[in-house]
Amino acid sequence: MNCLTSSGKMEIQYSELKRQLKQVVSMLISGVCLLGVLLSMLAVFRFGDYIKEITAENTFPTFIPTFLTKFIKYLPKILLPITVGILDEIYKIIAISLNNWENYKNQRTYENWLMLKLILFKFVNSFLALFYIAFYRQDFDELRTALATLLITKQIIGNCGEILGPMIKGWVKLYLLQKKNASSSSLYEESMKLPQLELESEKPLYSSCFDDFLEMFIQMGYVILFSAAYPLAAVWAFLNNLVEIRGDAFKLVNGVQRPFIKRVEDIGFWQDAFEVLSVISIVVNCSLIGIRGQVGRWFPTFTAGQQILFVIMMEHLFLAIRYAITRGIPDVPSWVVLASSKE
Repeated sequence: MNCLTSSGKMEIQYSELKRQLKQVVSMLISGVCLLGVLLSMLAVFRFGDYIKEITAENTFPTFIPTFLTKFIKYLPKILLPITVGILDEIYKIIAISLNNWENYKNQRTYENWLMLKLILFKFVNSFLALFYIAFYRQDFDELRTALATLLITKQIIGNCGEILGPMIKGWVKLYLLQKKNASSSSLYEESMKLPQLELESEKPLYSSCFDDFLEMFIQMGYVILFSAAYPLAAVWAFLNNLVEIRGDAFKLVNGVQRPFIKRVEDIGFWQDAFEVLSVISIVVNCSLIGIRGQVGRWFPTFTAGQQILFVIMMEHLFLAIRYAITRGIPDVPSWVVLASSKE
């Protein structure tokens, strides 16, 4: 139904039942997209097995040039991060369209539902291949290679996109402005003619921290979910974050319009997402330790049942430690509580 808002504009509002029906449809569409991720991943691994087979037997098809046969074995490793990146971008468009179609009344609810859609899809899309290698194939050399490839590729592309993307958009706007004014000067000279306020208005908007939180969530997953198999992921993440800090600063100063300060109580649903990810990581890493047979090497006299029991006890111990740390560290520091009480 259409309602007249305080601003005098007509706004479409849905009944709760209609919105819930739309949410069910969105879930079904998201489920089809997740099925597409599964099929894409299986196709990539089947292609990788085929490449390994023809490489081992040196039976390359005749249409492949001889000089390419030395490099074709790296193709599956490159294809996996490319597939993950393409599916991420496609589903992001679908998720935003579905969220707009569901027509939420306030921004916080809109962001929470969009966050839920994107986190679920990106979690499956980013980590399904790694879970498949770790728990189905149980090939830990392949797991380390796939994890390093996905993590490093995502970091390089992400940093380049964050820095260069807004700058290129700004240059395109300046170029169009230059053509509109029929000016023969260069882009730099054109930018020098504009007042600072007008120059900044030509830059793209900084929408929100949503993409930054999502990027950190995926990076945290790569680091902690499979740390038992590839501890070096934490080093790559640390080096990336050193670059990311300066890259984000450069983007905010030079690449986008100055964002408005928006006060919030907390980081919202992201807090729950990071906490759930930390719990999943404990379960996954303890399972990896059990699968790799490390418990048997630590305690050679243990039977298979005793090894499983030890892994379960270790998992519960780490979960208890995590719970104690979470409860022991207050969400709001004492000095903030004290300062707030004085106001």
